[in-house]
Amino acid sequence: MFQSFFKNRKIKKYARKLPQDLKAHYGYKQHYSKVQVDYAIKRKKLGNSGAVIVTDNCYAYAMYCSPEEFKEIHDNAGENCDYAAMRSEISDTLFNGASDFSFSTLLVESTNSASSFSTGDFGGDGGGGFGGGDGGGGGD
Repeated sequence: MFQSFFKNRKIKKYARKLPQDLKAHYGYKQHYSKVQVDYAIKRKKLGNSGAVIVTDNCYAYAMYCSPEEFKEIHDNAGENCDYAAMRSEISDTLFNGASDFSFSTLLVESTNSASSFSTGDFGGDGGGGFGGGDGGGGGD
């Protein structure tokens, strides 16, 4: 029970605090590198102060890195995590199971009022509308 609570809390923090930081420091992109995500986590003080541990940041990597980068991160760490399954968990936590989300979805939701965070709802009403496309903006 507590594990699920802490996982959901971590996902919501990554969703609330990282999009604006990533955009401000690296520009608008569909995906960011592990290094960029790690620096954003450090700047926002979301990780431990020591070395970056891959398993601590898995959900952030699933949110902001490409599937290929995610696989490379975990292969290099000797970890086995499922990108699609983690993104499904993120979607369930943040968007009431809407089928997909993108960086632009996270960015828009992170700029919405803080009330959506205080209610435990990240946004969305389960009615969909969160497409996978980032529609314009800079590429990788």
